[in-house]
This record gives sequence, structure tokens and C-alpha cells, in this order.
Amino acid sequence: MTMQPSALRGFNYQPGHSAVLQYTWTNFDRACWEREVPTALRFGSNTLRIWLDWSAYLAVGPQMLDAVESALQILDHNNLKMMPVLFNRWTDPLYPAGGVSTEDLNSPAENFAAFAPYVTAMMERFANDERIVMWDLCNEPQAPHTAVADKETAWLRRINEMTREHTEIPITIGTMSGDNVRNFADLVDVISFHPYTREIGEMKRVCEDHLAMARELGKPLLCTEMCCGSLDDFERGALARDNIETLEEYGIGWLAWQLASGLFVTGSRERTDSNAVRPGEGYMPFVLPDGSTRPGHEWLERA
Repeated sequence: MTMQPSALRGFNYQPGHSAVLQYTWTNFDRACWEREVPTALRFGSNTLRIWLDWSAYLAVGPQMLDAVESALQILDHNNLKMMPVLFNRWTDPLYPAGGVSTEDLNSPAENFAAFAPYVTAMMERFANDERIVMWDLCNEPQAPHTAVADKETAWLRRINEMTREHTEIPITIGTMSGDNVRNFADLVDVISFHPYTREIGEMKRVCEDHLAMARELGKPLLCTEMCCGSLDDFERGALARDNIETLEEYGIGWLAWQLASGLFVTGSRERTDSNAVRPGEGYMPFVLPDGSTRPGHEWLERA
């Protein structure tokens, strides 16, 4: 492992020009990435979590892999590691961004064969790339809380097998909390959790609960999303500070949601989600469209 999970600091990054994952990779905008990625450095970042997209590979094949290579080059130029996320199972009902649907998982094809060409192509090109700090197999699988739980778990077990055939880089899954984390813990080297707490001080309890789980399972713990949103810049900044400083107090590495303003859900005041202090206020970037730090978030500037 090139970097201990506890040492990770950074953000989830969705480029500002794209609202949908497929478009991010089929219409890769290098200038946007070169403009936005360096803003992570002012906050002392060393890693960005980047969502890839299965449907983009289905659409354009090797062109999608070339876009991933360009993204890796840009991060590397800024001394940032990448945590690629192979698949996404989360969706927003108002602003769906793409990913693996329940219908995809219910396909009659045996052994999830439709996913194999994408995983194989990614592994053949990037499996042990030193610019990658960790592979995240999937953002927010929903099991064990949905009707498709058994199929989803079997699918991720198969994705895990296909990935481990090629890579020696540590593997995680971007699980949410509690039973959802535990459901997939045996598949990962590093346990991830997404504590979207809504009150100052609540993060302490959540950290203690998940650290106890990690000790029980004998695996390190990493926070790969947090910092719930608010339309009030200073309210959100205070809650983000509570989250990040608490994680650091407990020695847990963190990747906050999200770096930059943009078209992706939660990236603007017009396209908010439910991870909010109050319903409809999931506005969550740290950096504004002009490249400045969002008011109330300057406390994190460390560069």
C-alpha cells in the first residue's frame, strides 16, 4: 500500500461541466479538469475519489480508457492520487447521474457476463498503476436493504473476484453506514463509510461505532464521503469543519463530498439532493465556479 488509509485527505471530484457520469467520460473536458483539480491542493489534499462509468465504456470503448488516462495524468501532475470508483449504485430521483440499475442486475445473463469486458479492460490497462491509491468497486450498493440485495451482493462478489485476479492495489467499496458496511466488509481490504451527519457533535458517535466495527472485523477504516449540505454557506462550513476535525481526531482518513461547483447533483443551488441539514438543501461544493473557496469553508485552507 503506497499510503495508509488514515493518511488520505481530499475530495470526491465531479467535473463542473458534466451532470451525468457517461458524459463525463465520453466527452472528457481536459481544460475543465486542469482548471478545477488544482483547487484541491489549497486544502492539503493528496487524493481525489473519481467515479468511472460502465455505460461510457459500452458507448465508446477504448476512448473511455483514454479519458481515464488523461484524468490520471492531470491528478499526477498535481501530486494527487486517484481512487477510481468502478461502478455506482446511488441515484438521485430528480437528477439521476447514471450507474448500474436494478434492471441491469436482474439481467438473465449468467455470472454477470455483461460487466466483464469493462472490468477486464480497466484492469488490463490500470490494475497496478502507481497513480492509483485504492480501487473502489462501487459507490453505495444498497444491500441488505432492498429487494435486489442478494443479486447485488452476488454481483459485487463477482466484480471483486474479477478485480483481484489482476490488481495488488487495496480494494474498498463505498458503503454507507451500519449494516450496509458490514454486508460487504468481507470483500474489502479497507472498510469505507459515508457519515452524512446533520448536527454538530453527531460525528463522534458515528466514528466510534464504525471504529468498533472495524476493530471487530480487523480492517482499517476510511471515510469516502461526508459533509452534508446546506444553502447557508456558513452553516454548511461549520458542519463540514465538525466532520473533518472529528475524523482527524479519531485518526480516520477522509474524502469529502464534493470539491467543485458544477452541473452534477449537489454542485449548485439549483440541483440539490437529500443529504442536507434540511430537505432540499443538499448544496455541497467547497469551491465556487470562479475558483474561490466557498464562504465559511476557508478554515480548511492548508496549502
